[in-house]
Amino acid sequence: MSIRVLIVDDEPEIAEGIAFLISRLCPGYETDVAYDGEEGCKYALSKRPDIVLTDIKMPGLDGLEMISRLKEAGLESVFVVLSGFAEFEYAKKAITLGVEEFITKPVEEEELCRVLEKAGRELLRVQETRKLVKDYVLRDFLDHGEKYDGEMEEYLEELGISISDRLFLCIAAEAGAGEDGRQSLRLSPEEEKLMTAGPWQQVLQVEYGGNLTLLIGILKKDEYILNEENVLSCMEELRRRLRRRLKCPVNMGAGGICQRAGGLPQAFEEARCALNYKLLKGADCVILWDQIRSLEGSSSVVLPEDIRRLESCIDRMDDGGSREVIEDIFSKIETCSSLSLQELQMISLNLILTGIRRIPFAQFQINQYLGKNIFSLESISKFQTIEQLKNWIVNILSGMNELMLKNDCTQKRNVVEEAKDYIVQNFNREIGLNEIAERFFINPNYFSQLFKKKTGETYQSYVIRLRIERARKLLAETDRKIYEICGMVGYSDTNHFIKIFTRATGMTPGEYRIKERNNDATI
Repeated sequence: MSIRVLIVDDEPEIAEGIAFLISRLCPGYETDVAYDGEEGCKYALSKRPDIVLTDIKMPGLDGLEMISRLKEAGLESVFVVLSGFAEFEYAKKAITLGVEEFITKPVEEEELCRVLEKAGRELLRVQETRKLVKDYVLRDFLDHGEKYDGEMEEYLEELGISISDRLFLCIAAEAGAGEDGRQSLRLSPEEEKLMTAGPWQQVLQVEYGGNLTLLIGILKKDEYILNEENVLSCMEELRRRLRRRLKCPVNMGAGGICQRAGGLPQAFEEARCALNYKLLKGADCVILWDQIRSLEGSSSVVLPEDIRRLESCIDRMDDGGSREVIEDIFSKIETCSSLSLQELQMISLNLILTGIRRIPFAQFQINQYLGKNIFSLESISKFQTIEQLKNWIVNILSGMNELMLKNDCTQKRNVVEEAKDYIVQNFNREIGLNEIAERFFINPNYFSQLFKKKTGETYQSYVIRLRIERARKLLAETDRKIYEICGMVGYSDTNHFIKIFTRATGMTPGEYRIKERNNDATI
């Protein structure tokens, strides 16, 4: 990753000398220079560098005033100040502005490298945190769009994504097993460039979970005439490139075009429904929702809301709820006399695929029972009535649920104790139920219930308790700053950490440290 550094100093020989040192000593860092605070402020707001390295004393707008102005304008660069020994009276103000590093004049090579490397690491940490937060919010919006009530448009604007007069297209993509196992579909810069050179001005990537990646393409309404052919062509080319790079099959499903960001949850469900039809077209395929919807009769039968309800029931291992959803779907099928045998096969396959996608992949892979029954879809014509077909699907989904419980690894080993060991080793980072479920091949809802039954506390409470215990020890035995301890125990937001700690202990981290130090002094 290239890191851009802006150097601001009113002495040109110093600014250009530092730029020369960075180019020689720090590969991957690119530099620009400005010779006063006003020029630096304009450049920073225009080019948005990753790091701003500025002198303090400059005529007109000094370095700290420039930083303050940039902060107010929302610039999130890492700030480093140049300072002579006589200027450290400015340190307190610099710290309040978020400046954590100083480079003394004259600049020494070793110190410059150390500070820039540290700033680069901080930049990567901040960028990764922003990505995690962005992905979390977008995933939650896609799953529970109704609770946002228009707020998502504001959030996208805050991310620098223009939504005015735009169209949106959702693509659900997944990769099969490659040479190194499960593959990530995160686009490379070259692959992202391919998309933005095609129909879309901008592409958002969201890792939804497992091996499913969501791509949200955004384009201006009046800038490109969108039609099925150019969308399909771009997706096919992207799929081919991904397949060559990952050395495994890649499948894509695209939802309908959205006129506004609020329609993305519906478009995402459509994209996932389209993706479910990959088995009908074989490995390495691209399927558009419009192609599925255009099938005679089927567009009005199985809707995204039906699939969402069925997924929820399967997650809860609710056989009765699953049966009720299937009953509702087949009630609609019985009123649609134009459905063909092929269309019935597609609907049936979509319902079965919904069940498969909600159970651990490895567990599904080893069950010959499921494989045998899925293949029997090829002879769907053996069913004489709709009722027989409905009951067969209900029994298949119920059988999946039964196999998950029967073959669950918790019957063969103490998965809760193994999971606890894994949590103890990893609670210093974000670790959710889905990660535990995938690692130990267990349904997340079932694991949550089992964990509470075996330990007497919820999974979340257990993680919080581990983090608070570790934070107490660090506060009592080290001089690390509170924000450092916050990161070491798995929290990215210091204010949130303080609230959690205060709720658990009855005092703030600072108060707890003072209390422990006073106790030690009296012993």
